[in-house]
Amino acid sequence: MTGRSILGLSEAAKHWHSWCEVERKPTEDEADGQIFHFSDIGYFDTERAAHDRAIAWAKAWIEENF
Repeated sequence: MTGRSILGLSEAAKHWHSWCEVERKPTEDEADGQIFHFSDIGYFDTERAAHDRAIAWAKAWIEENF
């Protein structure tokens, strides 16, 4: 699995939103892989806090489901 996080700054609110994409490569039985998107409706005061939240959420979901 590979992953990346995209962080967006809301100019009006001056808060960061977290978003993360995780790509699961195809297995031998599958023709295509899967892409999962995680986002948080919360607001974060710093870029680092938003980044940490996106990664933590994606890791928790992966551990629960794979």
